[in-house]
Amino acid sequence: MTIQASVKIEDLSSSDIKKSIDTIRNIIINGINDTKKVIFICGKDKSDKESYRFKISQLLEHNTNYQLAYPEDLFEDLLEGQANNSLLSLEQQLAEAVDLIILIPESPGSFAELGAFSTRKELAEKMLVLRQNKYKADKSFINHGPIRLVRSAKGKILDIPHDFDYKNKEHFSEIIKTVKKMIPSGRRSKSINNILLYQNHILLLIYLFDELNITSIHKLMSMVLEKKLTNQELIGCKAAIHSLTRSQFIDKIGNEYILTDRGFSDVQLKYYALNEITNLRISIMNKQL
Repeated sequence: MTIQASVKIEDLSSSDIKKSIDTIRNIIINGINDTKKVIFICGKDKSDKESYRFKISQLLEHNTNYQLAYPEDLFEDLLEGQANNSLLSLEQQLAEAVDLIILIPESPGSFAELGAFSTRKELAEKMLVLRQNKYKADKSFINHGPIRLVRSAKGKILDIPHDFDYKNKEHFSEIIKTVKKMIPSGRRSKSINNILLYQNHILLLIYLFDELNITSIHKLMSMVLEKKLTNQELIGCKAAIHSLTRSQFIDKIGNEYILTDRGFSDVQLKYYALNEITNLRISIMNKQL
């Protein structure tokens, strides 16, 4: 069913919105298909097609069905240092939200991430470090510090050829095997207020309300989370919107964010409770009539 009219949240009474919030919160917690595993990939700028991270990303995209996540996509604003925040301050949420962290030490940023993540057991045990084999025997800080910490936490280290070719089975077979072995089975327990999951929440809200401006998104997120948003959470919303825009799940028309066809399809694929979502969307739209 196609609904032509769009609803402005400003046109709805607080009581109308509150009646929908409990249902929305329940859908977010219980109605999402989160069986698709998430791999967080750190390394050199992924726009560099010669980087190992670009090659590993291509390998996983072509040979697995995992969801790939990148720190700069999720936290562009945090990585720019706004409001004195950084990705490293979100380590606990990262540990809860992802199934595996693949880290390729090939840039100053990835060296820092390796050093920081290796000191947290809940992160280190989920880490697969892909080290260039020419550095395997180096008596370096990375080998004697972070690499040892990752190993002690039961994380994995694989050495890859310096001329790594993601199309060469001899180069990638052990990586695929290790990734599949390290990915856990079953569902992850997660907090609704995990900033890495804000993309899912905001996409659903735009789907339900048809179009939302940034103020309305903040208002609804605050109601869903049952709290006033902190500065870090506001930045998390902004970063999630940027990521959804770059992924072409949403578009901005004037001051309003709307779903693209790709975003609409993603909601359809991501949630179990489609009938409940459709009925709620119709109910919200009818409030304007």
